[in-house]
Amino acid sequence: RVFARVRPFLPGDGVGGDAQPCITPKNETSLVLSKGDEYPFTFDRVFPPSVGQQSVFDEVSEFVQSALDGYSVCLFSYGQTGSGKTHTMQGSGVGQMRGIIPRAIEQVGQYKAALEQEGWRYSMQVSFLEIYNETIRDLLRED
Repeated sequence: RVFARVRPFLPGDGVGGDAQPCITPKNETSLVLSKGDEYPFTFDRVFPPSVGQQSVFDEVSEFVQSALDGYSVCLFSYGQTGSGKTHTMQGSGVGQMRGIIPRAIEQVGQYKAALEQEGWRYSMQVSFLEIYNETIRDLLRED
């Protein structure tokens, strides 16, 4: 599935309160450019700037469950620099601004704890990679 998220303006963007993004949601599955151009691209879901982190996670949490059920899963975040990939995936803090990754880890931990109480044992592997300028970086390693 393919989702699109329009990042809200941030204080460091240097725009006024009445500024409009150059891309806006037309409805729940398509986007429109500010010039009025429309392209026939549709998405499984479009998230406007007003949608919070929890709503985005709710839409992708079934992928986490699929991974727990033994399926291979990949969440791929793509966009230009500053478009909100890190905000969506990592978020910030420990409250409602947490992104997909910390929420997914929490969901996995809850599932694991519940099954361990029933006698299950788990072995898990996680990859957290960044591809930037054709260079792959393992974000879980310090070197």
